[in-house]
Amino acid sequence: METPTEVLLYFDQIAGEAKRARLLAISPHGYYEVNLQTAGGLRRALLPIAKTFVFSTEVEEAPGLAVEVER
Repeated sequence: METPTEVLLYFDQIAGEAKRARLLAISPHGYYEVNLQTAGGLRRALLPIAKTFVFSTEVEEAPGLAVEVER
């Protein structure tokens, strides 16, 4: 996943639906650096990789299967 990019996050500390965020960096020290939209505004957060599930907001196109039929 390229950074920065818009993502949806699920993590232990916030229950419920996914939270919209902008993934800024993936640290080799075990955390994601994100800008997280909260009720109080935009906040910078460091979330542990082990307890965070990250979804890209953009759908990837599935590669088409080329079926060749010998005639």
